Amino acid sequence: MFDMHCHVDLIDPMNRFCATAAMLNISILAMTTTPKAYYAETRMLANYSSVNVALGLHPQLVSERKQELAIFDRYAASSRFIGEVGLDFSKRFYSSKEDQIIVFEHIIQSCARAKTISIHSAFADKQVLDILDKYKTTEHNNCILHWYSGSLAQLERAIEMGCYFSINEQMLKSINGTKIIERIPIERIVLESDAPFVAGINKAELLQGSLTRTQDGLSKMKDGAVKNILDYTSRILLGI
Repeated sequence: MFDMHCHVDLIDPMNRFCATAAMLNISILAMTTTPKAYYAETRMLANYSSVNVALGLHPQLVSERKQELAIFDRYAASSRFIGEVGLDFSKRFYSSKEDQIIVFEHIIQSCARAKTISIHSAFADKQVLDILDKYKTTEHNNCILHWYSGSLAQLERAIEMGCYFSINEQMLKSINGTKIIERIPIERIVLESDAPFVAGINKAELLQGSLTRTQDGLSKMKDGAVKNILDYTSRILLGI
């Protein structure tokens, strides 16, 4: 089983969580929210083959951490995985909109090819896709829209552009979430937990339960061997 968007560094103790997840046969794409966190996390988890750490600069932190963009640039070429990055134009973070756009464009320009990018797009689905389209990012990279909640029109656009979508348990519980999931081809879907933010996941056993419930929910909505398809797509995105 694969979790393609998890914040393991926000779960204490991180190493025990990752070790137990490995014992449960869960492979994790670990998000970071700042480049400094990426530097620390890659070293702390270097011996965990089931965890891939992504280089991130979260849009909600841009106003206070944009100076870390120089650190991001230092690691961007060597990091195959990028995330969490993107835009968040919700009311709380709207004041940093212009800085967010500058930072996200800079990050996307650094992703020339062969990267898997996990993207936050809260209240900014069109603007995120505009930037991906501007730099032809989906032609040379795998772009995953994390917990997509935007319009159905932009959803169709994202599908046409070749985007993937990471789906969590919470999305299956909302009307808007199920409408979105129904329209995404199963071949473009992967599982995510967004732990510890969803359902208070702070142990690997809870992670396993959440991912299993999401997988089971998708199996009821989609045709075919859903588990096999999810695993196959995740392996492609992780390069394994």
